[in-house]
Amino acid sequence: MKIDYSIEEVRPNVFAVIVKDHYHRAMLFCRVQEYYESPNPQFRGKNFSIWDYIEWYSREHNDVFTYTFDWGGFNIPLKTAWDCYEKLKEYETPYDKTMDNIIRSIEMIMFNKKNTRNWNAYIIGADSIESDTFEHEVCHGLYATNKEYKGLVDEITETIEWQDYLKFEGNLLDMGYTAAVIPDEIQAYLTTNYEYTKFSKGVSKKKCKEFHKQYQKVFNKYL
Repeated sequence: MKIDYSIEEVRPNVFAVIVKDHYHRAMLFCRVQEYYESPNPQFRGKNFSIWDYIEWYSREHNDVFTYTFDWGGFNIPLKTAWDCYEKLKEYETPYDKTMDNIIRSIEMIMFNKKNTRNWNAYIIGADSIESDTFEHEVCHGLYATNKEYKGLVDEITETIEWQDYLKFEGNLLDMGYTAAVIPDEIQAYLTTNYEYTKFSKGVSKKKCKEFHKQYQKVFNKYL
């Protein structure tokens, strides 16, 4: 099985893994993404069998494995992805071998920058560098690697009325995100996908659009 992909450093220390095929992209990132932020503590931060994960996810979705349909964009800190594969004793699928090679390639690029290990890097997965999904994932990459960007968008997030913040949070949890990434997801969605109903449900479109303008203004500074 051939998995076509390319790696590009799209922002300083933000590496995009571009996989045009939606199915291959989701399966390639599934293990590291769920290691990073699965809502199920059985998998988050744990060395798990991908087959156990597939069964659990399927049981949560009427006995159908819809992961490759549900998720199109991905984002993980380099160190988290590295730790995930350091714990894995053997490859379970061809996707494991490919992702491990990707992680090691990016780690080497980072090492060569300063001739020492440098974990301040982020991996994102998307279909192209021109899609909305790509911009959304770049927001996550900037949030993790650029302190100035993070500070500016956090300032905007702090102005969201508490009742609206709780609605965003509840929507994201219902979508399958874990609590630890809520502020990061709020800034990414309001920057790029603020009209996505599952995210913005319960908050007025006018408010979402106004926050979108503020976040987008910050994001545009880092294009």
